[in-house]
Amino acid sequence: MTSKKSIIAAGIIGNVIEYYDFALIGFLAVMMGKLFFPSEDPFLSLLGSFGAFAAGMIMRPLGALVFGHIGDRVGRRFALITSLVMMALPTFLIGFLPTYAHVGIIAPILLVLLRMIQGLSVGGEYASSIVYLVEQSTPQHRNLYGSFVSVGAKIGMALGSGLCGALLWYLGADAMGEWGWRIPFWVSIVIALLGLYLRRNLTENYTIPHDTQVPIVQIITHHRREVGQFFGIAAPIWVFYYTIFVYLPIWLEKYAHLSKGEAGQINTLSILIGVVFIPLMAMVADKIGSVRVMKYAAFALIFTAYPLFYEMSVGGYWGALWGAIGLVVLLSAFQSPIFAMTVMALPHHGVRASFTALILGTASGIVGGLTPSILTTIDHYSGDPLAPAYLIILGAVGGWAILRKIRL
Repeated sequence: MTSKKSIIAAGIIGNVIEYYDFALIGFLAVMMGKLFFPSEDPFLSLLGSFGAFAAGMIMRPLGALVFGHIGDRVGRRFALITSLVMMALPTFLIGFLPTYAHVGIIAPILLVLLRMIQGLSVGGEYASSIVYLVEQSTPQHRNLYGSFVSVGAKIGMALGSGLCGALLWYLGADAMGEWGWRIPFWVSIVIALLGLYLRRNLTENYTIPHDTQVPIVQIITHHRREVGQFFGIAAPIWVFYYTIFVYLPIWLEKYAHLSKGEAGQINTLSILIGVVFIPLMAMVADKIGSVRVMKYAAFALIFTAYPLFYEMSVGGYWGALWGAIGLVVLLSAFQSPIFAMTVMALPHHGVRASFTALILGTASGIVGGLTPSILTTIDHYSGDPLAPAYLIILGAVGGWAILRKIRL
């Protein structure tokens, strides 16, 4: 019998790897833009870097559907192990890629291809781990167990951001730009090996159903209303998520006038705050209800996103830090219940992995993955430092309106 600690560790390790890589892309976006998408216009270089990020994210819904089907028809354990291997290798190989200066256009093509392979497997890992953790929990702790996926993500982001910050401090900007950027990608293989060790004896209590209809067909045929509702809630959550943890460090450099090191510190500290508050908010949701916690969070965001971004833009280092912490606390309340709520949205367990993959894979992959590129473009043409706040407020209004109609 697998212990609770082993279940949690095995469930979240893939998300540690996944978001470790996302932290690298966010922290190194400007640097990798110059190396793989050189241009006289810094905007085009940065957009190219985020475009490579988005290419991998767009593959996530496809990977989610493939591995969701595997999870529903073959088993959760097989999906978890396969997706972990397929996800870890591309991250490791990015550290060996030649740059544009060495091989020209082949460099960004190889980067995008590796990101696409990675995105395919990440989509499967994400949904599979969420369903596994929620199904292994007791009914009284579903939100808590589901939230550990996001805790794993925060740990991965903290590791990635912290390692990049330490290397930048130790090596300096010149050495980091020449060769030091490769080291964090190489280190990912250590986390991957740990993941395989943790999942080697994974157990599950899932029984494969005997019906022959493809799960995604069942969902589209019988549960279109639930698909629309849950996507409408999940999409703004991941707009908010990628604004805070991928785009914000660059925003802080430009509009809060912080150094790259200071922005990296705030990013790492806010991630660590998320590690604490995600499970705390999940426990609150287990006590008073998922929908209630999410409604409160969405309502609060509508009125606080603008002043928090304004404070970050004018308050210097400490104003930026406290503003980021405030946003992370609200994000934790908005996001932590969505995992278990999505898994348990449909009564038939034989389609849960596919439904979770469809909703969260699409929301995090397409919507979340495109968010940094969209914000970069909006900023370029509008020059409004508070544009991210408007986008978050818009999403919070939509999410709150849908949550008012949901009865679980």
